[in-house]
Amino acid sequence: MVNDIMMKQFVAGSCYSYILSSRDEALITDPHISMQEEYTGYLKKKGLKLKFIVDTHTHADHFSLAAVLKKNLGAQVLMHEKAISSVADRRLKDGEEITLGAGSIKVIYTPGHTDDAISLYAEGRLFTGDVLLIGSVGRTDFQNGSPESMFDTLQKLKVLPDETAVFPGHDYHEKRSSTIAREKQDNLFLNETNKDAFAQNMRSKVIPKPFNIDNIVRVNQKGEIVSLEMVSPRDALVLVEKPPQAKLLDVRSALEFSQVHIKDSINIPIDILSAKVNDLSQSKQQYIVLCRTGNRSPMAADMLIQSGIHGVKVMQGGMTRWQKEGLPVIKGEGGISLERQVRLIAGSLVLLGIFLTWFVHWAFIFVSVFISCGLIYSGLSDNCLIGMLLMKLPYNKKLYKTKLGGGTCSISG
Repeated sequence: MVNDIMMKQFVAGSCYSYILSSRDEALITDPHISMQEEYTGYLKKKGLKLKFIVDTHTHADHFSLAAVLKKNLGAQVLMHEKAISSVADRRLKDGEEITLGAGSIKVIYTPGHTDDAISLYAEGRLFTGDVLLIGSVGRTDFQNGSPESMFDTLQKLKVLPDETAVFPGHDYHEKRSSTIAREKQDNLFLNETNKDAFAQNMRSKVIPKPFNIDNIVRVNQKGEIVSLEMVSPRDALVLVEKPPQAKLLDVRSALEFSQVHIKDSINIPIDILSAKVNDLSQSKQQYIVLCRTGNRSPMAADMLIQSGIHGVKVMQGGMTRWQKEGLPVIKGEGGISLERQVRLIAGSLVLLGIFLTWFVHWAFIFVSVFISCGLIYSGLSDNCLIGMLLMKLPYNKKLYKTKLGGGTCSISG
């Protein structure tokens, strides 16, 4: 069978979005604030006109780019009829068809994570937003979420053909897709058949809320992201070099900043920014906020604006784009990342085991065998014993304590 609808997946950290296209028309799902250039570049390269923007639900962990794409490209924003949104142009109902070029996309109402959640089904592919995740499901303590509704939703999705490909809105272990058959085999939440037991299990889990959740929901509901001024790295460089000079405010963690940063930038990690707002306000300074890729900086900028600080801008693409464009940075003054520490220690132990086997006793070969088995287990389970032990060291606790706090959209992370 020839597919009438083509698909492109975009990854922004743990957030996944998708452009579906047929002929010269395109639809984008759950557009992420940090990916504007990637989306517009792909549309231009493929000669596509963006017709629809679908937010599968009101996001609580990141800003949606829907309002910006609507303003810049003239596309319609589609959301479920229960969504509280000033951005949506058309309200969707369960079973409705969205026509795109020569193909059509079916809307499936899938409440549970939130009460406005939908999934999209197109030619054997299911785009589940934050409802059905790979090996997990979305948490149910967000906007009118419900464990009972989640259970009913999962029963609805389970009857889809086993070969149906599953493309979630999130994954926290870098898995890109799954299938209904695989989820029925491996996903404990999907396998639960007792509704009361399912609901009790969901309610028993106490998970921290995403950072700044109330402000994120507000911005997404009202489309306020369009009022946030974005500047390119090169424009940011001009603004900090000519009067009246703006100041670069880096909201990454202390570890990230210590590894690479821009000269004369200020580092205030986003999780302690609220405590520094008064100091920033009294300085009467204009700020250009940046992070690693452009996810945290809009949140931080919104916090500053809501606190009455004017002239706040956001640097598009963060440090990743700044470095990609070859702009100057200061490197290597900080600590070693946890991943590099694990590699250094594992490699050293394997080498030590080989030397001891050769020069002392053959039994020392089991040192290398043990480390190798540990690395294999780490790859299969995504749990690293060496990493967990290293995190207990005071050195690492200090470096990592200012990472962005808060929970994920998954019930199991």
